[in-house]
Amino acid sequence: MTITVTEEAVQVLTRSLEMGGIDPVSGGVRLRGALGLGGGMDIQVELAEGPLEGEAVVQEGGIRLFVDPEIERAMPNPVVAVEPQHEIIVVRPEPPPSG
Repeated sequence: MTITVTEEAVQVLTRSLEMGGIDPVSGGVRLRGALGLGGGMDIQVELAEGPLEGEAVVQEGGIRLFVDPEIERAMPNPVVAVEPQHEIIVVRPEPPPSG
């Protein structure tokens, strides 16, 4: 699975892991799919002590990501970024190549 984590998101997630007391060697950030109100999939981002059974473990930008397999089916090549208006972590599809 390919996931891109922007530099800004790495900084926010690293601080969040430190503040949450999560050991970066065994713990990380879980990306979990949830059924959205509009019928699509929402992706929830949460701190985690370790991966759950069936989750893919992806190392990106020094952050361990535990990824729900539903996310890969719903959103190939997701990007973990910071939404600037509210400074929250979001997961969105990779933008199409420009040009």
